[in-house]
Amino acid sequence: MKNRNIGLILATIIILAILSVACGKSQATTAPVESPVNTQVGSAPTVAVLPTSPPNEVPEDVPIMPDAYELQIANSLNLTYKVAVKIEDVVAFYQEEFPNYGWDKTNNPDSVVASMAQMSRGKENGDRIAFSLQYNPVGEFTIVQIYIVRAP
Repeated sequence: MKNRNIGLILATIIILAILSVACGKSQATTAPVESPVNTQVGSAPTVAVLPTSPPNEVPEDVPIMPDAYELQIANSLNLTYKVAVKIEDVVAFYQEEFPNYGWDKTNNPDSVVASMAQMSRGKENGDRIAFSLQYNPVGEFTIVQIYIVRAP
């Protein structure tokens, strides 16, 4: 009787784990989307394809390291990706690139401790960006998490 109950409990746990993984997948978009828009010119309808800026696209003012992979974007305000580079190189890349994208206002100093780093910048218009970096020595990659707050 106990073995049957243990088997039932294990089966339930496995099913719940599978469902939680299936339901917890995040949506990632890496390519722009185009949508057709109908316009009327005289009596002949025409179709124009206009580029759109979906909410899951990398903002133009956010640099992404070359060779980034597993890019995930949520509402153009939260981005996560991995890059097979040591954390010191990621920090150096962003310190060099921030001014090129208008992020030149520094409120807090960059913090690099062992395999973790925190960086933040701002713009004159009040936009803020924060980076959280974590190096994985086993996989030899850095996880880059970017959080953007747009000024009202």
